[in-house]
Amino acid sequence: MEKQTTGVVITLREIYDSVQNVGDSLKRMEEKLVHLEEKSLRAVKADESSREALNISREAYKLAKESSEAIQSYERSRNQQRQWFIRTLIAAVIPYVVSCAIGLFYMFGK
Repeated sequence: MEKQTTGVVITLREIYDSVQNVGDSLKRMEEKLVHLEEKSLRAVKADESSREALNISREAYKLAKESSEAIQSYERSRNQQRQWFIRTLIAAVIPYVVSCAIGLFYMFGK
């Protein structure tokens, strides 16, 4: 009587090929994971750099704003000084103009 086998018969060659395919797939997956890790490290470094750049730009903005306020304050002060100088000059010249006008009137009015 012959022994009858039921099911599928897998040869050693098929098993070997399957193991090789699985090994190749694992190598490709490992390469992709390494590539993904490298990209994620670069992304983390880029994030750190961008945060540092953001902090530097905020500090620069703060300094620029302070400088702008200082310049505006200086310009207001300078304008006030200019106005004071003009008023003082006019106040100093008025008596001389009046005296001159009275003198001319006195000299030519007679």
